[in-house]
Amino acid sequence: MRNKLIQLIVGVASLIAILVNHSAISAGAEEAATKLILVIHIAELYGKVPDQNLEMPVQGVTKSQVADTWHAPREGDRLHEGQDIFAKRGTPVISATDGYVVRIGENHLGGQTVSVIGAGGRIYYYAHLDAYAANLSVGDYVTPQTVLGYVGNTGNATGGPTHLHFGVYASGGALNPLPLLVDRFEEKNQPLKHDRDMKGR
Repeated sequence: MRNKLIQLIVGVASLIAILVNHSAISAGAEEAATKLILVIHIAELYGKVPDQNLEMPVQGVTKSQVADTWHAPREGDRLHEGQDIFAKRGTPVISATDGYVVRIGENHLGGQTVSVIGAGGRIYYYAHLDAYAANLSVGDYVTPQTVLGYVGNTGNATGGPTHLHFGVYASGGALNPLPLLVDRFEEKNQPLKHDRDMKGR
């Protein structure tokens, strides 16, 4: 029943997108159509099974090098909802999965962050970035070869060691990313997709 409802929503939204996305539409309508298309893609993702394996999101780091920081105590009686993956400033942060960028921006705790939605509607959260990949935009489709940004220590990590805070969020709340992570197989014939320029520094 749920899959049929999703298919109906996708079908109706696709029809609306086709009607709205006429060549003579204004810039405002074009932006609205782009957002609608992103909503369609996200609806399709909700119908898929969540990824059981996530590629290591920091270039050159292996799973065995990650100390488990899940639920470590934090200021204000918080528990750490993710894994800290330590690396040198400027090390590429790569999408752990296929999905769509749904947010690029700053917040108090995470500093410069990127959020990607993947299969099953899970959100993958990349925080404390030193900079974003230059051509990254909300709505972009990303793969495990797409650079999202670069390791830093922005937000509440300012002054501390540079690292990526990597979080995974499902409908029931935060999940421990560590059991899902697998080492990245660096294929020499498939270079990472990123512009060497950085933005947001």
